Amino acid sequence: MIINKKFLHAVEAVLDISIHSSHAPASAKEITKRQGIPSRYLEKILQELVRQKILKGTRGPNGGYALGREKRNILLIDIYNAVLTIEKNKKEEVATQMRFKIINPFMKNITNEIINSFKLTSIHDLYKNIDETKININKKKIDFTI
Repeated sequence: MIINKKFLHAVEAVLDISIHSSHAPASAKEITKRQGIPSRYLEKILQELVRQKILKGTRGPNGGYALGREKRNILLIDIYNAVLTIEKNKKEEVATQMRFKIINPFMKNITNEIINSFKLTSIHDLYKNIDETKININKKKIDFTI
């Protein structure tokens, strides 16, 4: 696995949570609505991210998910490894000689380059790009007036 949908959904979810959970946990339903991530994928992903302490889960009517540590301390490799944990139960394909001797070594090199990039990139690095790209995130503003 280099990059699959679950990894992309996991990164989107963590980034969404980093934006929207500063004052209250973000619910899975809200994340699904904002990001368009299918709920059947999202719950499994969020549960594994909580197990890996990337996120904190809160139960109850006001429950949801918040970051388990600071944005700068959540690396993409952490999310990748969490998603990899989910994927480990899938069957491996039988490799032909061509795949084993030619394609797999090539893919391994590419994967190593990507993983090295994941080790150097944090959620905070992605978060900083939000303003630059002018993505409308509809972040709730807190009103402190009484």
